[in-house]
Amino acid sequence: FPLAGERRITEQMLTLEAPRGGMTATPGTDVVGTALGGAGEVTGPLTFVGYSIDNGPDDYSSYGPDDDLTGRIAVMYRFEPMNDAGTSLWGNGRWSNRASFQGKIRAALDRNAAAIIVINTPGADDPRIESLAMAGGGGGRRGGSTAPVMLMSVDAGSRLLELADPAGRTARQLRSIADEGAGLVALDGLATVRVAVEETPVVAENIAGIVPGRGALADEYIVIGAHLDHLGMGEFGSRTGPGKLHPGADDNASGSAGIILLAQKLSASYAALPADADARSILLMTFSAEESGLNGSRYYVEHPIVPIDQHVLMVNFDMIGRILNDRLSVSGAYTGEGLGEFLEPFFAASGLEIVQPATMSGASDHTPFQRKGMPVLFGIIADFHQEYHTPEDVSYKINRVGAVKTIRMFHDIALAMATRPDSFPVATRDAGGDRAPGGPQLSDITVRFGIMPGTYEAGDPGIPIRDVTEGGSAALAGLQPDDRLMTWNKEEITDMRAWMTMLASHKPGDEVQLGVLRDGEMITLFATLQAKGGG
Repeated sequence: FPLAGERRITEQMLTLEAPRGGMTATPGTDVVGTALGGAGEVTGPLTFVGYSIDNGPDDYSSYGPDDDLTGRIAVMYRFEPMNDAGTSLWGNGRWSNRASFQGKIRAALDRNAAAIIVINTPGADDPRIESLAMAGGGGGRRGGSTAPVMLMSVDAGSRLLELADPAGRTARQLRSIADEGAGLVALDGLATVRVAVEETPVVAENIAGIVPGRGALADEYIVIGAHLDHLGMGEFGSRTGPGKLHPGADDNASGSAGIILLAQKLSASYAALPADADARSILLMTFSAEESGLNGSRYYVEHPIVPIDQHVLMVNFDMIGRILNDRLSVSGAYTGEGLGEFLEPFFAASGLEIVQPATMSGASDHTPFQRKGMPVLFGIIADFHQEYHTPEDVSYKINRVGAVKTIRMFHDIALAMATRPDSFPVATRDAGGDRAPGGPQLSDITVRFGIMPGTYEAGDPGIPIRDVTEGGSAALAGLQPDDRLMTWNKEEITDMRAWMTMLASHKPGDEVQLGVLRDGEMITLFATLQAKGGG
């Protein structure tokens, strides 16, 4: 199935002519074009914008209320204000979400910058400053900006600043100005940047196998799936930045391995059934491009191998490899009438503590199936670790015993479901009883907020936030992990369904007022909603 095109940087150029001298940056060594911006050539004066951060702690801002960059090239340092040791002043040992490329670039574009140069910050205690690898450094997917965006090395960026600064300050002295949030510096001279981009179509593949059914139930299908893609070199979606391999052992090699184990076990179990037994067909499927927007599962439900109304249940695994204290989250028991009661003995016999959230996340491949009107079950670790979406999600940390217990339980559930005479009608209301499935569909929602919800408890208002997506609306507004989103434009959020209805009423660019519970205190934040897209 087709995906958005891959972007390859085919030309990158940066020159400076200033009273103190000129320079021509060497592509690939001094400077690279990035897929965070668009293609084109811009010549204009330069403005040093510090870290290009709005609304930092303690009233920090790189910009004044009337700053305008129209026709100018914004020059900014990477990351965020740091101490003499080169570590963040804000992030308790690591960079905060304000250090994201997307937020810094957006702040400059909001002030009409014609092009953007990001400089690896001198003295930063981060190995990434020694590299020009970043989101789209050698290609990738469009980052949303139409202005060219370039990344410069420490040495080349320092030369540019020292040639162009009218006061003759060093790059480290300019960093001190940025660390203090002391405002913009109009630089001398004119720079020219040029980025050329070639886009090529990308085709992704789902991989599937069938355990054929038999008898009167053979034309009904149970789907058991997991996404097989991850983040590669972290070109998008990484919580620590690009340039390193993200193995994705838990997210989601664990789920993909579970599909292979189930294929083996269910094939053997079907072979052992009595010759006259009726059994549903089981479609075991690994989906591609989940991380960029549930693309594989969305494609399948629009192009199923049999009519979608012949699908009676979908089971999805996403991160089942890092189970702690035998705790596994299984949501969706309420999506089929009688399904919860059917599952209880399997849960009890599993050797696992099954945590059943009151509502279920929409951030994985079960969602397109649920929207097509079938019961779904979603298995995921109950206690999240901080290595997901980082290079540290590696295989030696996998709890194989817990994963095998999970697969054994779902084998027994699938086999019993496959041979049960009746399927489970889709429930007309969720566990909270607040909304029928006829409410907002995913396709109704055109904005993206950028949070990963935590575990819900029945009756608790608001949305617990397990993590925030770097560069997303939530991160740029200042939301943090462990916050709880309580109100939306002063309206109480009773649960996830209610919040989805609120999201569906917005369009990209809308500003919303957020009531957030943090460390026992309510605070007010404001978010500008981004357009929904991959990543």
